[in-house]
Amino acid sequence: MLLKTLSLSLILAFVIVNPITLASVHASHNSSILASSKVLNYDLTQNQTSKTRNIIVEWTKTNSGQDRFYPDFIIVNQWDTVDLTFINNDTVAHNFVIGAPYNIMVNATVPGLYNDLTGQEFTTPATGNSPNVKVSGTPGNVSATYSFVAKYGGIFEYVCSYHTQVGMIGYLVVLSNSSSSAGISQTTTTSEATIPNSSVVQVSIDQGSGTNVNSPGYTPTDITIVIGENNTVRWTNNDNMPHTVTAADGSFDSGNMNAGDTFTHTFNSAGTFAYLCVYHHWMHGSVTVIGSATQGNTGTSTGFATYGLVAVGIVVLVAILVVFSRSGTQGTPIV
Repeated sequence: MLLKTLSLSLILAFVIVNPITLASVHASHNSSILASSKVLNYDLTQNQTSKTRNIIVEWTKTNSGQDRFYPDFIIVNQWDTVDLTFINNDTVAHNFVIGAPYNIMVNATVPGLYNDLTGQEFTTPATGNSPNVKVSGTPGNVSATYSFVAKYGGIFEYVCSYHTQVGMIGYLVVLSNSSSSAGISQTTTTSEATIPNSSVVQVSIDQGSGTNVNSPGYTPTDITIVIGENNTVRWTNNDNMPHTVTAADGSFDSGNMNAGDTFTHTFNSAGTFAYLCVYHHWMHGSVTVIGSATQGNTGTSTGFATYGLVAVGIVVLVAILVVFSRSGTQGTPIV
């Protein structure tokens, strides 16, 4: 992990300090891709005017037979428009997935391809894709296209959710761009140390949920919690594949969760919140949040307190008037 982090840091630092043409890095691997596009010809620096970049990512195999992305890293500027084409020339299913905050699913799958993890043959077109993904072709020659704006600066992992375990991963590097005036709100994470375990509701991401299309993936699937009592939920990934916990309305998102990772969220608003795994479209769950009894009675308690104070004030005022009246009758001045 340290070596991978160091390598990514060196790549990003080198690109920032010395923007170069990256085509030569992979030229010996597949010259046909480079001849037909400028996918690896980045010529990037920070704080450029945003532009549209045509990016081609292809499935390939290593000499040892392992599934891989080519290229396995993409570099763009923040606020660039990325026109992505993902090519799957394999006979099994592959997809291109980025977790939060992008939440991109490009599934280059058509009827006739196989899930080599389960042996299942796909009989319908790809499902669970991001909006406006277009998939075309036949088994062995499938392409999928998708366009998005690189709003968020940083380094983001992209994976094939079918083959993450064998190393089919890559990295999207988005160079920060202060020349664009649009702003992005940042998400803050609170420490779990301040949350008592007794008030945390536990949800498991089940073992095998990444391959079992008949499983909702989360146990329990639907939960009900009460604000002020047990309104914090912790999800634990007990599978050996990465997953996410992503609200349908965007109100919370775990980002990528590797095996053993946890994600904790505290709900402070009543309602029902549906969520899913952006990597595996069959995984879904819901959280129903009920307002606390204290919240429901706040108005009544306040009303009684107010009326009580008014009544006491009236009694005191009447007592003063009575005393004043008697004192005035006897001709004794009030001091």
